[in-house]
Amino acid sequence: MSWLDTLPVYPLVLLAVVLVSTLLPLPDAYHPLTLFRFFAQQLAKKVNPDVTRSKQQQLLSGCLAILVAVLPCIILFYALYQFSELPIILDALLLYCCLDWRSQSQKAARISSLLQQQQLSLARQQADGLLLRQTKALTNMGLSKALLESLLLQSSKLFIATLGYFLLGGGLAALSYRLLQELQRQWNPKLSQFRYFGYPASVIATFLALPALMFSSSLIALQYGLIRCYKKCQQTRLFFSRGSFYLLSCASVALNCDLGGPAYYKHKNQDRPADKNVSGNKSASKKDIDHKYIQNKVSRMRFTAKHPPAAVDIICTLRLIRFLHLYVLLLICALSLLNYLWFLPR
Repeated sequence: MSWLDTLPVYPLVLLAVVLVSTLLPLPDAYHPLTLFRFFAQQLAKKVNPDVTRSKQQQLLSGCLAILVAVLPCIILFYALYQFSELPIILDALLLYCCLDWRSQSQKAARISSLLQQQQLSLARQQADGLLLRQTKALTNMGLSKALLESLLLQSSKLFIATLGYFLLGGGLAALSYRLLQELQRQWNPKLSQFRYFGYPASVIATFLALPALMFSSSLIALQYGLIRCYKKCQQTRLFFSRGSFYLLSCASVALNCDLGGPAYYKHKNQDRPADKNVSGNKSASKKDIDHKYIQNKVSRMRFTAKHPPAAVDIICTLRLIRFLHLYVLLLICALSLLNYLWFLPR
């Protein structure tokens, strides 16, 4: 048997698909994930029509909704694998459909340009598709900060993590992970109507994204100073998940601008001062329901730096993200090359 027959092809397929998705990204109107987002929104309306139900009922509905949304897709494509003579082609197609980072980065660059041209109203409108937050009242600085945080987190969750799961389990693993991330975004518990219904999807998606977030944090720390990032990460972790906290801490050092602070989701203020404890994990009561899930004040510490974020920092963030993505791809190339050399005939 030739040594070429023993080489893994998944890294090569991954690199080829990333190149194609960068040069020929699918428009949002024709992207399969756009259809899935619409399906997730309609499914939530059917299985979670009444937010005044008990916490247990909403949690159960959220768990069942995950199965309804994800399992049929996985079963369908698994059946296609059984009949496919070239499963690697199907893997490549699934990975291509899972990658839509290029379109998001292009939108962010356009928003940065609009903010630099002082077209704040138009920038807010275009940011609605990228942010869960209420954008109507955001200032130039607030919109820039929200975009910085979203870009940093989503680039790791939607690009780096997707590539990792593709290498671990092929197209089905990447697709499963990507669908769970979309469910978390569409049913985000930060939105009052999904406070309990979206909690199961959020927990699963957050757990699966943790390795990618930690990996991105490590790369930034190695590039911009381990000691500085370590000191920044010693602050009290409030409101953030662990992976998000470490990534934004290191990114604050890399970009040298403020991150964190107050956030507004669908007219609900989550005020996060620097010196209070998290208090939003209590069970739902009748009073909570009557007040339409108006949340308590929740702490989230502020990542302070030399200057507040501005529109130009969005471009700097995109450059930082390109560095992370390039580093990941070079690492995959290096590991593949070492693997190839290992199988060379001696």
